[in-house]
Amino acid sequence: MTDDRCCPDDDGTRAALVGVAPEVRALRRAAFAAVLAGQAAPLADLVAAAGASGADGEALAARGLIVLDDGRRVVGAAGLSLVPARQHRLTLGGRAFWTWCAVDAVGIPAALGADAVVETTCHGCGVAVRVVLRAGAAAEASHPDARLWNAEHQPGRSMAGGTCGLMNLFCTPAHLDAWLGAHPGERGAAVDLAGAAALGRAWWGPLL
Repeated sequence: MTDDRCCPDDDGTRAALVGVAPEVRALRRAAFAAVLAGQAAPLADLVAAAGASGADGEALAARGLIVLDDGRRVVGAAGLSLVPARQHRLTLGGRAFWTWCAVDAVGIPAALGADAVVETTCHGCGVAVRVVLRAGAAAEASHPDARLWNAEHQPGRSMAGGTCGLMNLFCTPAHLDAWLGAHPGERGAAVDLAGAAALGRAWWGPLL
């Protein structure tokens, strides 16, 4: 089945990932770079380094574009997490991460042009799914026909706490079709592994 409900607003999603004002973009880049390096950096330090304001940092946290721990350190940014998030695991650059959604897990190493291993589960049946990326492209997959749901981001909805929770992997197109049949109000588009990698290069490229 080809899903023909409205495609996601990719420009809106990219805006949510990157931000608008230069200092906000700088803060997003700094937060993502710190998490990618395995560092849980204090938000105040990142704000100062980016020339942003405390209000900018709080706004990103409120929108679910960064995640803070109890010590107000950034432990998640732009989909990459140092702490358990959902079922998506990513081994990248010799480090173990979690990601907020399945598109993050494939898209981040794609944007980096990196070797990586993605481990997740089918949102339909729970079977383990493994994808190996080499130089940012899917080279091996336990389920090569897997589909990922690219949910439309709604203004005002948290990225980490809302939209990303809908962006899961299904081991077959049929399992995605079954989920869509049970959730007729969901808006977005299905992508295969190569499509998820292409989204990653578009979305995370501005953060690199």
